[in-house]
Amino acid sequence: MDRTRLGRLLSAALVPLGVVLLALSAIIDDIVGTALGAGTVLLGAAFFVAVDRFSDVEFDLTETPSVVANVVQLGGVLIVFALLAYLLSDVESVTRVFDAGLPSPTYPAYAGIAMGVLLGGVVPFLTQQLEDRRTRLSDSVRVRTVGFSFTFGTYAILLLYQPSSSALYATAYLCSRICVLVGVYASSRL
Repeated sequence: MDRTRLGRLLSAALVPLGVVLLALSAIIDDIVGTALGAGTVLLGAAFFVAVDRFSDVEFDLTETPSVVANVVQLGGVLIVFALLAYLLSDVESVTRVFDAGLPSPTYPAYAGIAMGVLLGGVVPFLTQQLEDRRTRLSDSVRVRTVGFSFTFGTYAILLLYQPSSSALYATAYLCSRICVLVGVYASSRL
């Protein structure tokens, strides 16, 4: 399956998910759920329309179309983080199972920050530096699937184990990704 078709399929799947969340949240008068449902519908529709425009963009953070595609992708990641936080916030029994883990809450916080910096900043920076393999890596559906699995899986695990560490992870992910995007793009313009 090529990137364009996979992108269309995944973005089309967001629309009914958002509609269901929107409808259920409207029924129970949940304003946050309604906003997240509407945001999910709009995100799915926007990605469905934009996938043709950005699917052939090469991963090169020195070029404007690639930076724009990465910013759009970062926005989508942040919306999914918010959606996961909202959906998993009511899962108290699972959280209790994970609370029996490490005695100190600082370890998950440090792990969250380290993983956020690694996945948000180090991986894109290293991908940018691997000029001969960059296109092959960014076009591979398997590599993208593994990357997104680590990104969202790490967030979900931290969210279930210690919600504050998931917030630190998301913040570190966002800040390090923005630093890499701005740093690489700006240094190429100097």
